[in-house]
Amino acid sequence: MKNFLNYLEDNNKTFKEDSFNIVDSLVLAYLSYLHFPSTLTKLKDLDISKTTKVEKNREFIKRVITSKRYKDIESCFYVEDTNDLIEKQFSAVTFLLPNNTMYISFRGTDSTLTGWKEDFNMAFMLPVPAQKEALNYVEKITKLIPRKFYIGGHSKGGNLAVYAGCNLSNDLSKQIIKIYSHDGPGFLKEFLTTSNYQNIKDKIEKVVPSSSIIGMLLYTNEHYKIIKSSERGILEHDPFSWIVKDNNFIILKKLSDGTAYTNKVINNFLNSLSKKEREIFIDSLFTVLKSTGLTTLDEISKNFIIKIPNILISIYKLDDVNKKYIIKTIKALIKSCITNLSLLIPLD
Repeated sequence: MKNFLNYLEDNNKTFKEDSFNIVDSLVLAYLSYLHFPSTLTKLKDLDISKTTKVEKNREFIKRVITSKRYKDIESCFYVEDTNDLIEKQFSAVTFLLPNNTMYISFRGTDSTLTGWKEDFNMAFMLPVPAQKEALNYVEKITKLIPRKFYIGGHSKGGNLAVYAGCNLSNDLSKQIIKIYSHDGPGFLKEFLTTSNYQNIKDKIEKVVPSSSIIGMLLYTNEHYKIIKSSERGILEHDPFSWIVKDNNFIILKKLSDGTAYTNKVINNFLNSLSKKEREIFIDSLFTVLKSTGLTTLDEISKNFIIKIPNILISIYKLDDVNKKYIIKTIKALIKSCITNLSLLIPLD
């Protein structure tokens, strides 16, 4: 089964010979996870040794910079900004395409607690700091480089792309060719009823794997496509697992039963809580996680057992109000799980 690595190897046509497609968008969206020079740089001139230490990423960038299709694309205006104080994790880069268009690419969530806290904040806050930053970034870039453009990203990057695209002025939104969300989470329900969203939703192209969890969080109105992955469960979020055929992904008819269940459970659970209750629960959860003294989810998963005493002490120190909300939230989650069991177990 082929993925976008094979696409990079197989498709050596220029953008003039073969127009921009959704797999190209995934390639440029995934590039945003890497580190770029601050100066204008052709992709073929990137220094791989400074870009990433992850082997599959090294293979990915190696194929990008040797590809006839991508090597002359220029990267510019790379920014990376993580601010623990205001709970912001943001990074973006702009790619100038040889066909006189550009692709504005937003990075998804990294492994920092700050990045994940901002993601969770989306359950009660709009906009979060990264969404504001994404809009500011697009406005800045489009003033400096007046050309038609795509916006896109993977995971949270897809959400940022949609938010930014929806909130541009009418003049700038007319320059948008398409907005790509690659398994990006949705929004609070009220955002989808705004005129800003309604006016731009036809330009949004969203794809989610059949067992999507991240991409089905919160609410989405655009007609998303369900695609095939070589992995299962949460591992389907990895773009390397998305199966590519020609210039597209393999499209499926429906989400897996497990995903339909998880989606229903989470949405019913959130609907049972006020925004204030969601905020208190999420703040308490991350207060407990931060008590470990660790700063990334990777570190927490590797050291969880030895940090259990820190976690228990932190829970004990929570005030009575926070404990009350945590208990209520857990009860609501259990109730939602039980109520929606019929999606997994037919009752007839």
